[in-house]
Amino acid sequence: MEKYIVVSSNNNPDYLFYAPYIEKAWNSYGWNVCFMITHDVNPLDLQKNNPNSIIVQLPLLEGLRSETIAQAARLYAANYLPLDALVMTSDMDLLPLSNYWHPEANDITIYGHDLTDYTYFPMGYTAMLGSKWREVMQLTYNTEADMMRDAKEYSYMTMSADWEQWWNYDWRLLTDRLKDFPIVHKLRGRQSNGFAAGRIDRGNSMAHVEGELIDAHCENVNVQHPDKYHKFITLFSKHYA
Repeated sequence: MEKYIVVSSNNNPDYLFYAPYIEKAWNSYGWNVCFMITHDVNPLDLQKNNPNSIIVQLPLLEGLRSETIAQAARLYAANYLPLDALVMTSDMDLLPLSNYWHPEANDITIYGHDLTDYTYFPMGYTAMLGSKWREVMQLTYNTEADMMRDAKEYSYMTMSADWEQWWNYDWRLLTDRLKDFPIVHKLRGRQSNGFAAGRIDRGNSMAHVEGELIDAHCENVNVQHPDKYHKFITLFSKHYA
């Protein structure tokens, strides 16, 4: 069975930087990558290396921030992916560090609901078949129409000037769409310092984690600063030399 990780970005270089690295990492565990990018991104900036990777360039949607388009785009990836493929959302700045994810084809699997204190369903990581994504998100193969339909329904968020409102739109939409569906939850747990179990986190200065590693929540501001770049490349090379 084909498996796809879906990530997204606007033209922010701090996120585009990670594209070839997460592609190589996810490929090593048998996942292809689908990159959802906004209209202002040059696809060549992704520097992808695997011909099986998919790039979807999104239209400019009137009235919506490019950040909102990029974030929500992952929920519409099944308009472009096989219906019988497993499709899982992730983030450009989340680097897998082990083969932790094994969702079942017949389930909707959500990893880490406990990390949001059981409020939102997290965008990294939610997995289901492409056909189930189409059902959950009421997809029509017209991504522009689908996205505008949902953005208008949630205009109190998408059009808000409040960062806390518009930044949370994607996982608010995901959570609401899934409320009537059975979910298989894979709870993550936390380290003693509060960060996700098995996670090397930028909030902890990318400090080493004892025990089994799962992923890294990488820097997302000025990521090519020598100190940040060195930490990331050292980590990546250790796992994916």
